[in-house]
Amino acid sequence: MPIRQKSGYNESSPYEGRDPRLSLYIIYNGSKAGVNDETIYTGSTSGSNDGVNRTETSTRTGYYMKKRLRMDVNRNPASIVGKPHYDPRIRYTEIFLNYAEAANEAWGPTGKGTNNYSAYEIIKAIRERAGVGTGNDDPYLEECKADKDKMRELIRNERRLELCFESFRFWDLRRWKLDLDETARGVDVNNNVYTPLNSVEERAYQNYMQYGPIPYSEILKYSNLIQNKGW
Repeated sequence: MPIRQKSGYNESSPYEGRDPRLSLYIIYNGSKAGVNDETIYTGSTSGSNDGVNRTETSTRTGYYMKKRLRMDVNRNPASIVGKPHYDPRIRYTEIFLNYAEAANEAWGPTGKGTNNYSAYEIIKAIRERAGVGTGNDDPYLEECKADKDKMRELIRNERRLELCFESFRFWDLRRWKLDLDETARGVDVNNNVYTPLNSVEERAYQNYMQYGPIPYSEILKYSNLIQNKGW
């Protein structure tokens, strides 16, 4: 459910009662992280180098990525602790999300065709695994169950959450022909005052960039191959 439609959402405590994946994937002001489980303060006046724009490598948005990082790794030169790092080639969850998206377009939220599962059932299982809706029967999912367009929106949002920081979002936006120019935003938290950062990074994609260029080497090989517009 869009956060501002969520019952009980409190703008003065925006990280409370959120989708459990937020704290699993993102370090925000007040999160605990690292080998010593230290509290991270991201405010620009916090006095910490973790604060917004405090150093060259500090956050620009008020957030840090936690997903795919091991909290038991220590890079302190005085006591370095390393751990194996694995680079996945494909995720099981991506396969399920691909199927859910296709199933909804082909048969609607609850249709199965000749298969065993519907888009609704797949998304329900993914959300339950994440801890969403386990205590209230997931009313937003049930609302989307009866509407193909709402289910499409929900599936796309589940991809945004489940596959974040895995190099899917840009290609999904292009595939869906959605806005590529959305500005990156953030928030600066100081003394419980939340100040929006509305223009952390602006994007300037042109319409023709929905399609990528054909490599020039391929154009040279085939004289009848026409380059995509704009490239």
